[in-house]
Amino acid sequence: MEGKLKISFIGDSHIAYWPFESYFPKWECYNYGVPGKGLDYVEMFHKDVSDSYVVVQLGTNDIYNLNTENMDVYVERYVKAVGAISSRGTYLFCIFPRNDFMDGTAVNCFIALLNGKIREKIKEETNVVYLDVFDKLLLNDKLNLDLTIDDLHLNGAGYRILVYTLRDLFLTDR
Repeated sequence: MEGKLKISFIGDSHIAYWPFESYFPKWECYNYGVPGKGLDYVEMFHKDVSDSYVVVQLGTNDIYNLNTENMDVYVERYVKAVGAISSRGTYLFCIFPRNDFMDGTAVNCFIALLNGKIREKIKEETNVVYLDVFDKLLLNDKLNLDLTIDDLHLNGAGYRILVYTLRDLFLTDR
């Protein structure tokens, strides 16, 4: 990793709203996050990011279209899409917890199950590094509201959890 570290971030609003310049001032960061997007966006992603490391985070916008019957098909598509991104190395954050207006624990139990299936398939079929911060974002089995600006999107404290995870991976003597 000589020179300035180049990282392309791909995903949904969690990526789009992340102020990279504040957290990674010495890194060359490219933001390919688009609010409201899901797996379809990553499947159709066409930017050439082969000269950079890639960090992906997505899935929360797809949750309410999933159930136990279509979960395995979704996992197949998810892993294939993330694995198809050509890069110097790909890092995948888990699907983040969220709070459901009816019962915050039910949706997160489902997301935890989905993350487990994705993690196993990523490990079996790709060289993608899986970054599991799910439990760090939880409080009492719900998304910790102290880590959000609006009960869904991360605030500075929430993003610091992601930052520390990435810095542990990438920081050297820079």
